[in-house]
Amino acid sequence: MMKKRILSAALAAVCILSAGACAGSAKTDSSSGTREAAATTTSETTGTTTPPATLKEEDKEAIKEIGDDLPVLENKTVKLLANFDLNPMAGKPKSVALELFETKCGGRIETEICPWDNRYDILATRIVADDAPDMFSAEDLDIVPGAVISGKFMSMDPYIDYDSDLWAPTKKLNDQFAINGKHYLGLTSTDVGVVVIYNKKTIAENGLKDPVELLEEDNWTWDTFYEMMTSFSNAAEDKYCIDGWEFENAFAVTSGVPYVDFKDGRLVNNLEHEMIYAVQEYMLNLKRNDLPAPKDKRSWTVYPEMVGSGKTLFYPQGIYVLYEPTNVTAFGDMEDIMFVPMPRCPKADEYYLPAVVKGFAIPAGAKNPEGTAAYLDCVMTCRDNEKVKEIEHDQIFNDYGWTQEMYDMFLKTRELTDAHPVFEYYKAVNDDVYDCVLNPSKESYNQAVPWSQTVGEIKYELQTYLDEANEKLAALEG
Repeated sequence: MMKKRILSAALAAVCILSAGACAGSAKTDSSSGTREAAATTTSETTGTTTPPATLKEEDKEAIKEIGDDLPVLENKTVKLLANFDLNPMAGKPKSVALELFETKCGGRIETEICPWDNRYDILATRIVADDAPDMFSAEDLDIVPGAVISGKFMSMDPYIDYDSDLWAPTKKLNDQFAINGKHYLGLTSTDVGVVVIYNKKTIAENGLKDPVELLEEDNWTWDTFYEMMTSFSNAAEDKYCIDGWEFENAFAVTSGVPYVDFKDGRLVNNLEHEMIYAVQEYMLNLKRNDLPAPKDKRSWTVYPEMVGSGKTLFYPQGIYVLYEPTNVTAFGDMEDIMFVPMPRCPKADEYYLPAVVKGFAIPAGAKNPEGTAAYLDCVMTCRDNEKVKEIEHDQIFNDYGWTQEMYDMFLKTRELTDAHPVFEYYKAVNDDVYDCVLNPSKESYNQAVPWSQTVGEIKYELQTYLDEANEKLAALEG
C-alpha cells in the first residue's frame, strides 16, 4: 500500500521526545528486512568502541520514581516492524519511555527494520504466515481508514482504556480516528509537522522583519508571508522565495480544510470548498509572480544550501530535518538558522497547522498486543512529566546542537499545532485516491494551472473512489 508515496516527515529521520524517540534509522540489506538491536559498536577506522545507548545515572534514578502502576509483562518481547528502531543507535541517548518499559514492565523491543516503501507488503506477508509483529507505526497517518478496511489491523480497545485518566489527554485525538466506535490507533500526542525554515542573516540583510517577531505580534499570516516574498524575489539574480517538497500540502491545511477529510467515520471530498479555492488561488499567484524556486527548470531537484547562501528565503520542511546535523548545515551557521510555523490563514476561524502524530497500531494476528499497550502506557506516563521534559531538553541540546531560541520556538509551534491540528486523509485511503489528488493539488503552484480546471478533471473520479471506501467503512463490524 502507498508504494508511490515519499517518506513522511514523521519517520524520515531522528524522532525525539517521549512519544517514542529513535536516534537514527538502521539500514536493511533486503526487502524482507533484518532484525537489529542497539549494541556496542566498534569503528573499523579507529578501532575505538562506542558505548551502548543509555541514560545518565541521575536520570535513571529520577525515572525510578515514576510509573509504579505500569504492568509487568508476562510476554516480555514486543516485535516492532518499522523503518526505524525505538532502540537508539549506539552512543545515542535512550528515550525515557523505553527506559520505563524495560525497567518497570520488564519488556524489550525487538525491531525488524524494513524499507519504508515495502513495509505494508512485508506486514501482509507476516500476517499470512501467522508471524505478525506486535507494533506498527501510526505516524504516517495512513492506517485509518485504508489499512483498517483491508483488515491489516485490530481494534486496540481490549488493551487500552481510552477513558482512563492516563489516556485522557489524547482521548479526543484518538476518537477522531475511530471507526464505528472502535479505536485502531494508540496515539500519544500530536506533534509539529512542517515548519518554515529560514536564515536570520538573510532576513536582516534584506531589511525584512523577522518572522519570529511577526508571530509574536500575531501577524505571521499569508499576507505578511507574501509581502516578504515579493520584497525578496529577484529571478534575474536567481533569488527565489520557497524551495523544498513539502510546502504545497502543508500550506493547504492552514486553511483548516483538508482536500479529503474523515468525519463521523466517513470520508469527505472537499475539492470544491471555498477555503481550498482560496489556497489554490494563493499558490497560483505565487507561481505567476515567480516566487517559488523553479524545480521544473532545475531537474526537479531542491537546494536547501541556497538558504545558507542567501539565495532562497524560505524552506518549508518537516521539522525532522533539523535533527540531522548534515542537513542543518545547508541552512547556514547554527546561530543563524531559525524556523516558525506555517503562516496563519487570515480567513480561517482559528490558527490551523499541519500536524503529525505519535503512536502505534497493533497488526492483525499480533501475539503480544498487551506488550504494545504497555509500551504506549509508558509513553503516556512520560507525556506531561516535568522531569522527563527536562531530560528531553538536555538531549535535544546535546545531540542536535539547537539554540535556546530554536527550542522555545519548537515548544511554541507544538502548542499551536496541538490546539488546532489538521490531518490530510487523501494519503490514507488507497493508491487510487492518493494518485488522484497528489499531483493535481500541486498544479497551481508548479505549473500555474487554475484550480477550477483541475477540479473539473478529478472531482468525479475522486468521489467515486471515496464512495467505494465509505461503503466498505460502513460494512466494518462496529
